Amino acid sequence: MLEIHSQPIGQGRERACYVHPEDPRLAVLLPLSGDSRKSQRDIRFYRKLRRRKAVHSKHIPAFHGLVDTNLGRGIVVDLVRDYDGQISRPMNWYLAEGYPVEEFEPLLKELYQSLVENRVVVSEAMSIADLLLQKRSMTRGRLVAIDGLGDTGAIAWLDALPWVARRRIRRRWTGFLERLYRTTEVRAQMEGRDLSTPLIARKT
Repeated sequence: MLEIHSQPIGQGRERACYVHPEDPRLAVLLPLSGDSRKSQRDIRFYRKLRRRKAVHSKHIPAFHGLVDTNLGRGIVVDLVRDYDGQISRPMNWYLAEGYPVEEFEPLLKELYQSLVENRVVVSEAMSIADLLLQKRSMTRGRLVAIDGLGDTGAIAWLDALPWVARRRIRRRWTGFLERLYRTTEVRAQMEGRDLSTPLIARKT
């Protein structure tokens, strides 16, 4: 059994995320209050990708199976870190700090294309807190989706049909972008906050 005694590095409504105590390259996702429904959905999502032999996307952390811990059964995935070893921060943190939303637009486009290519349907509840900015170098970065993935609908099996999956991805991505530009962080920028700080260093 894996012993976890550290504080979580992130926590959502349904689960908490911990650095794997034996491998700092990995994270362990554990349900809160003993509710494992979210974890079960994620397991089905990853297994579906494997059965479909989908090409693993660099925009989704790799799945490494399940592990029993002193805090319950958890899901093991890659821990998203920047090039300097720091744990990557979520998109909402950067927006709240005043990094211009326009800087994210090419990264969002790249993420969307990856989702379409791999037929990864996003949930209707995906938010900017579910996307980490992984800095690959001083001048390169990408967005990694750590949550908000998979279809929770009653007829989710229809996503096996490529044209259905693409249609759902397009519709839900449009909804996500609409929510993005209504967030408190982006509205604050539109009301005149300083937008001079670049997201990542400019190439010279």
